[in-house]
Amino acid sequence: MTGPTNYKCHTVDPDNPMGPRITVEIPADLYTRFYKYNPVRYENLRAVKHVLDNPRRIFWGVRKYNQGGWCYVGKPEEWYIKPGVVVPFPENKVFTVYVNPLRRVYEYGAEPAASDDPSCPIDWKSTDRYRGLKWKSTS
Repeated sequence: MTGPTNYKCHTVDPDNPMGPRITVEIPADLYTRFYKYNPVRYENLRAVKHVLDNPRRIFWGVRKYNQGGWCYVGKPEEWYIKPGVVVPFPENKVFTVYVNPLRRVYEYGAEPAASDDPSCPIDWKSTDRYRGLKWKSTS
């Protein structure tokens, strides 16, 4: 008998944005834990997939969670705020997805949007947060 497998998404390669998409995994242990213990976080994996499919910004040198890698930022159309309750995603927020150097999602969530760029999280220019903006969507 086999257990759950990592969920694979395809997204923009931060090192070659115009090239082929890369595979990023959502680890099985992450989504099974949320399925059991945090249904809202589990349902918001839909927002994770949306952001990986349609990123607006990619930051490199993530410092917030000390795993390095990248932060993919986007705006899903909707998200879950409590079990069974789906609402439009707020205009004043962005959804961030943190991906480690092994291309595995390790954290995600909604954050306030920056006033100078509503597709970026607040304090995105702070060197305490990221080393820099790696890629910016032109569409």
